Amino acid sequence: MTLFIAGTLTLIPAFFAGFAGLIFWLLLPAIGLPYYLFSEKFGQVFYDHLAQHLASSPQTAPRVLLDTAPGKFLLTHTGQTAGALLAVSDSAKLSLAGFRPVNFSRLIDRFIDSGVWPEVRLMEMGVTSENLKAASAWWDLLHLPPKDEEKLSYSRPGIGLELLFGYTPQLNQYSSDLSAPREFSHHLVGRQEVVSRIERSLSGGSSVILVGMPGVGKKTVLLEFARRAAAGELGPKLAYQRVLEFDYNFLLSESIDLNQKKATLSRLFSESSSAGNIVLVFKDLHRLTNHEVEGVDFTDLFEKYLEKRTLRIIAISSRIEYERFISQNSRLRKFFEIVEATPPTKEQALEILFDSAAYWERHKHMIITVQALTAILEGSDRYITDTPFPEKALEILDQALAYSEQQKIQVITPEEVNLVIGERTGIPFARLTEKEKNILSNLESAMHEGLVGQDAAVSLISKSLRAASVNVRDESRPLGSFLFLGPTGVGKTQTAKVLARIYYGSEKEILRFDMAQYAGQDGVSRLIGSASRNQPGILTTAIKNKPASLLLLDEIEKAPPQVYNLFLTLLDEGFITDAQGQKIICRHLFVIATSNAGAEFIRQQVLSGADGSSLQQQVVEHVLQNRIFSPEFLNRFDGVVVYTPLSRPELLQVARLMLTDLVASLQKKNIRLEITDELAQKVSSEGYQPELGARPMRRIVDLTLGDLLGSAILKEEIKSGDKVKIIPGNAPDTYSLQILNGH
Repeated sequence: MTLFIAGTLTLIPAFFAGFAGLIFWLLLPAIGLPYYLFSEKFGQVFYDHLAQHLASSPQTAPRVLLDTAPGKFLLTHTGQTAGALLAVSDSAKLSLAGFRPVNFSRLIDRFIDSGVWPEVRLMEMGVTSENLKAASAWWDLLHLPPKDEEKLSYSRPGIGLELLFGYTPQLNQYSSDLSAPREFSHHLVGRQEVVSRIERSLSGGSSVILVGMPGVGKKTVLLEFARRAAAGELGPKLAYQRVLEFDYNFLLSESIDLNQKKATLSRLFSESSSAGNIVLVFKDLHRLTNHEVEGVDFTDLFEKYLEKRTLRIIAISSRIEYERFISQNSRLRKFFEIVEATPPTKEQALEILFDSAAYWERHKHMIITVQALTAILEGSDRYITDTPFPEKALEILDQALAYSEQQKIQVITPEEVNLVIGERTGIPFARLTEKEKNILSNLESAMHEGLVGQDAAVSLISKSLRAASVNVRDESRPLGSFLFLGPTGVGKTQTAKVLARIYYGSEKEILRFDMAQYAGQDGVSRLIGSASRNQPGILTTAIKNKPASLLLLDEIEKAPPQVYNLFLTLLDEGFITDAQGQKIICRHLFVIATSNAGAEFIRQQVLSGADGSSLQQQVVEHVLQNRIFSPEFLNRFDGVVVYTPLSRPELLQVARLMLTDLVASLQKKNIRLEITDELAQKVSSEGYQPELGARPMRRIVDLTLGDLLGSAILKEEIKSGDKVKIIPGNAPDTYSLQILNGH
């Protein structure tokens, strides 16, 4: 009826306008019908009717709202049922007087702001008001009116315009059209200014280098630019241009003859320049303009055609590749303007996730909850630091989908997301299980099972990890950072090993660096890499490969000042920068630095009766007075722990722990070893030296006793199933074997 009235009213002026008016009147339904149908279904007309219905009966408003298509979408994508949400609804608080919602989000905001769904009650159901708002925003994104989803362009290049441009038969073989239809490609969210800058640069006669981190969305930017160019939505100089991505791999692999490659590229450039409607995209320009990379350098060819301003190029590059290769090539650099492709914000990344999730829901017939998408956003932002948005969030979504398909899970929740993030990063306790909570709650006891004494260190480490597990500490710094001072062989390194086994699951998760090896002039470059030599850093590479691990810095006092400055940033700000300028995030590391500095001073103070906090204060003052460490360096650590020489009873405990490890090794061979008090006493007494601590004890167990048992096994004096006992001899370093109960 509405369309009939509108058509009748427009017929009168169309009649007086003559033939042109009549044509307009005939075309009016084709132009207006899609907008009218959308408005009736999910547009302003729909929300006006819904608001009137809700306002007329506030008591049933929540039920009516949840029974609509957007309401059902909200329930499905928050993992709720209508009954559960209605049970916590307080419809008496709803006020819709004079309210005219323009979309579903505004309507949900009104319900939440009015107090219809109290936050406390929502949280009891495992949902938040932010989840409801996110679901409504997702619905609105999927149901944008046509004019907002895609700018309409009624002008299309006619046959006459196409004839003005030249044919490109050869170029078509070496390229792909970026404006061609695709099964799925992400819409460009935000960053419209990047497309505008590309347009301005090309219109001004310059070519463009689009610079950005891998995964930031450079290809998506180019796809949007190509779409606008093909649709005639850019300025007159770029309207209806073809944006072609050049396949340099085809060119390089087609022939081994360098001259033939150069001749082919020259013909392609000539064809592109003559056509008049081509913008060429090069993914890795440096591979064609630097002899060190692919063994070819076509800079002279690029220079020849770019000087004429008839060849237009968009080159894609990372910041590292640009600085290393392209910026050094002055002959090439002068023809290009740099356009920076910045990562999307978290809000924009969520919108990109909505877009991708909707596609996968349609094709895989699965449900992805907004809680899962929020977990992807927050988890990837916090735990994945070597990849920018949106790539890291989309990768986690893909992995969660793959895992859910494998496990035949139809509804993806934060549980699946946390699992795949944990698998990818190796970061423990992404979501605390009861077992993991128990480990953290009893960490002191667990550590003392493999460590003797050193209560202060164990206590500080445990407190630090418990605080980190529930996010009640500064998340920009490492999980924990401690400096262990003390003599050799008192358990400093053993503490790190025990912690790695309990918290990270294995001693293999220790990134161990002996600072004595980096005392030279090249210490820093070996750790963070060298840009001039294109050499990656040992430390930075290790952290990138294992971002959640224990970093052990042995003999830290032997590091040069430049290395100290490197660790100041790591400890205080939670990152270091490698030689290529890439920021390496270190906030998931647990850092332990050890030092023998002041070892003799510690021994003397212990002999004089100093202990506890007084001993620690004296030792810290000693290392500061002797300028072993600076106050700035010590203050960066969460704690400085003084390790004291082990007492006789503690040495006996250490001996028992080492012998227990020996028992475990033999059990794998089905050989039972009996440990006696006499054996532990002899090992502890002979394996202790004041200047070396308990380290000689390890040599007795590994070498002396290990050789004794190994020889007996090789000679078949001991076989699988035997039970044996080691008998300590009267002379130093003498032991013998006794087989119990025969074979």
